[in-house]
Amino acid sequence: MHLVWQKLRLFLRALTILFLVVRTALRYGLGWTWLRLRGRPLSERQAFFGTCVLALFRSLGATFIKVGQIMSTRPDLLPPHVIAALSRLQDDVGPFPFAQVQRTIEEDLGRPLAELFAEFSPQPIASASVAQVHRARLPSGELCAIKVRRPDIEELCAFDLLVMRLYARTLELIPSLRLLAPLQSVEQFGRAIAMQLDFTIEARNNVRFQKNFAGDPDVVVPKLYPALCSRRVLVMEFIEGFKILDFKKTQFEPRRLGQIGFRVMLKMVFADGFVHADLHPGNLLVTPQGQVALLDLGLVAELDDEHRTAFARYFAAWSTGDGKTMADIMVRHSPSPHIQDPVGFTAAIQEFVNRLHGKRLGEVEVAAVVFGMLQILRRYRVRVNATFTMVNIAIAVTEGIGKQLDPTLDLLAEAMPFFMALKL
Repeated sequence: MHLVWQKLRLFLRALTILFLVVRTALRYGLGWTWLRLRGRPLSERQAFFGTCVLALFRSLGATFIKVGQIMSTRPDLLPPHVIAALSRLQDDVGPFPFAQVQRTIEEDLGRPLAELFAEFSPQPIASASVAQVHRARLPSGELCAIKVRRPDIEELCAFDLLVMRLYARTLELIPSLRLLAPLQSVEQFGRAIAMQLDFTIEARNNVRFQKNFAGDPDVVVPKLYPALCSRRVLVMEFIEGFKILDFKKTQFEPRRLGQIGFRVMLKMVFADGFVHADLHPGNLLVTPQGQVALLDLGLVAELDDEHRTAFARYFAAWSTGDGKTMADIMVRHSPSPHIQDPVGFTAAIQEFVNRLHGKRLGEVEVAAVVFGMLQILRRYRVRVNATFTMVNIAIAVTEGIGKQLDPTLDLLAEAMPFFMALKL
């Protein structure tokens, strides 16, 4: 009976998704026709398509919001107007009841809430699609932040990913879409979501980041309380501070904060091979002591020595205008190294590099290079290693934050000591 009910639920959910997709397609078709009749430019029609996709993901719920956020970091798979729309996806979901927070904590930690904490604020300070965060005080007097997973979110995500796999298998029957490997992409998204659902993974990441930055007085990673952590509950020290782009609320020099951010990212990529893959401005706080705190450590990308060296060679080749080497590196580390038009792909990379090569390094943003390259990859349907893409986006986002702190900052100039240490 349980199996029959599961199949029925699966069918109904698949039907719901299909209905919402068809409704969105009709909305887009009517809107596109209206814009075309009014003679609106292509850019406006593309922006409208992005708006429709954004509304679709929001209506599909928590799993799809998470998948959409991850997809917004994959410009090698999706066009810029869709990336721009999905990047606006926020975890704007309401909090779940405090009674469920209490039940989860007490089930996982095996003791009443009143014994575990001297104070516990029932009102969350943050609420997202996967978890919400509460402020509390330990019996020892220390302030802490408690991250509690949403009830049934693991089952919901597993169920929705199963539906996505069914649709991905259908899409792979279409030859033009098979090259995009929809099923493999869904599996990658599923693994990324799983990393954020299991808080023991985030706890391990936290310990590793603490070790990696133990010698840096400018960087802080929240201390964990291991006895109070589980798959669904994470208890860590409460970090006071402002988001890094609210630097005007602090007395610290923005250029120094930008340099710390650059140093953190470059160390992750080229020294540690262990990269925070969700390093948006909300996950970087400036403490009252002027340190930069790293938060929300669930999603990471790992690079072995070979891939760290490949990254360094990639940027070194760009700095010398060697598009052929850049293309070779991308193809060599692709999950599918055989591409349809290798000559055209290499020529497109070289032409792109030539357009930028006449400028000084400090005049060219790494983000422009990253996103330009990813668009070429998409155009020639060259699948890139997902870890490479995550790291590229993390670098581009960090540079964007640094430029807002101080437009004169040059990421490549800051990267030179790391390149030298790798002895390319």
